[in-house]
Amino acid sequence: MSRITRRSIRLSENAEYMPSKNYKVNKINAEDVLKEVDNEPNINKEMDEKTMKGKDDKETENKEIEVVNNTRDIGSTSEDDPMEGPVGYNQQFKEEPRFLSLEEQRSRNVQENAAFLCSLGIEKVVIQPTKKANLGRGLKRKSIKPEPIERRPQSLRLQNKDPEGVDVDKPAPSYVPFSTIEDKERPQGSIAFDKGIINHEDDKKGINSFHKTLQHIGKQAPSKKTKQESLSTSKYLSDIKSMKLTEAGIAKVTKSRAFSVAVHPSEDVLLAACGGKWGGIGLWQVDAVNSPEHGVYLYEPHSRPVNCLKFAPKDAGKLYSASYDGSVRLGTFEKGVFDDVYVIPNEEERCTFLDFLSDQELIVSQSDGKVAIVDTRTPSTNAEQVYQLHGRRIKSVSVHPLQKQYFLTASQDSNVCLWDMRKLDKKPTNIVTLSHGKSVDSAYFSPITGKYFLTTSIDDHLRVFNSETLDQNIRTKFKIKHNNHTGRWLTNFRATWHPAREDVFIVGSMARPRQIELFSSETSHIVHTFNGELLASVCSCNSFHPTKNILIGANSSGRLHVFK
Repeated sequence: MSRITRRSIRLSENAEYMPSKNYKVNKINAEDVLKEVDNEPNINKEMDEKTMKGKDDKETENKEIEVVNNTRDIGSTSEDDPMEGPVGYNQQFKEEPRFLSLEEQRSRNVQENAAFLCSLGIEKVVIQPTKKANLGRGLKRKSIKPEPIERRPQSLRLQNKDPEGVDVDKPAPSYVPFSTIEDKERPQGSIAFDKGIINHEDDKKGINSFHKTLQHIGKQAPSKKTKQESLSTSKYLSDIKSMKLTEAGIAKVTKSRAFSVAVHPSEDVLLAACGGKWGGIGLWQVDAVNSPEHGVYLYEPHSRPVNCLKFAPKDAGKLYSASYDGSVRLGTFEKGVFDDVYVIPNEEERCTFLDFLSDQELIVSQSDGKVAIVDTRTPSTNAEQVYQLHGRRIKSVSVHPLQKQYFLTASQDSNVCLWDMRKLDKKPTNIVTLSHGKSVDSAYFSPITGKYFLTTSIDDHLRVFNSETLDQNIRTKFKIKHNNHTGRWLTNFRATWHPAREDVFIVGSMARPRQIELFSSETSHIVHTFNGELLASVCSCNSFHPTKNILIGANSSGRLHVFK
């Protein structure tokens, strides 16, 4: 038998295949195949001619199936051979796929996506960008160039000095440490509006016009009975559904975090007051959209957070402020002056809150657990009486709206206490103590009859107590689970009543999307939420207008949000 070379031949359809389990040549089948090839003279002649000419076998390989190495079994399957099917099977070689370029792949994806959208009936997709709120209203931020950092002094070794720092030849220079931010001192005496203002310095005409507006609204007598009192709860809730927040209703009123907010009762001019972290009191004439800085005027009568702002109940031209710098001031619109009303003798103590015992008499809570009775008619800045009521800070004080001898205190010692002014002496005894488990941020009587009072505590609850009888029988009407953990950088929540209603109260919220929550004092449920795309932060301090459907919320950037 002649030597078999690696060539391409065509196997007859009647060829027998006998699979072998071992990798050895099946001689019988191989010889039969070779005989059939030898019997075909045309094929042998063609093969001899190609051998003589020395042509490459690749032309034949493209047309015929290659007989693989004859050391393999002719009947082997794809498990023994990488080729599919038994060796000798007539299989055409497939073309290798051509890789698409990046641009071709992108074009194909675009066409497929367009076809998919057309199948859904969508011919064109238009994506409109979300409208962002214009947060540049109100106070403008001034660019402050950073001071150069002092160079670190050389070591004693490089200065050729002994460990004591003494140079024999030259006197030892005195080392000046890095300058530290010193605490601001509390302003002393009366401060005029035109001198205490810290913006609009060059706009004297605008300042005079604004002060005339303050004098005008200060002379208006507050309404004795408002429309809000006569509305039923369902009618009132239906009316406030139309209240919205717009870009014109957002402005930065203080430079830093807001600690308090108040709304002037005037029906002609919408005026909001906001107390800031560093003693600033911002007044915002909301409707003065064309004035410089959009009607915002900032004063600094204090040097520490202004934790309480209140307009006098029977004189809308007087604004009282209690600050952590240990003072209470009275801003009189008619005179245009901030006067000291009360100053704590101990500079380390703070004034935390105030309320009105009468038109000329205040009760002021302090950080040392005391309350001070202050008569605003006296020229002195001292208190008439001071009583030690708690062992820790008193965070709020509230006087009963009808029976002025009763008042509430909310303390850091986790208690809310009811007191009778007539029974205060050197060792005061409260009527009832209501424990809350953790620190209580506020406790307020309802504004019309005082039949309820509302508390806000760090134990994550809002509570409403029934106070129709002011004795030891006061019981909790209900308590609401509410997230009051605002953290370090937000002002604590203080749930407050609507000034003309006793069936609803307002409080800030940590929920997302950001919102302000209105609760019912009858059902304990949320009856409305004030929100919108433009409200993107937590409003810790909130206040209603007493006669109009207007709500103002203040956040920790010093911005006010007006829903109307």
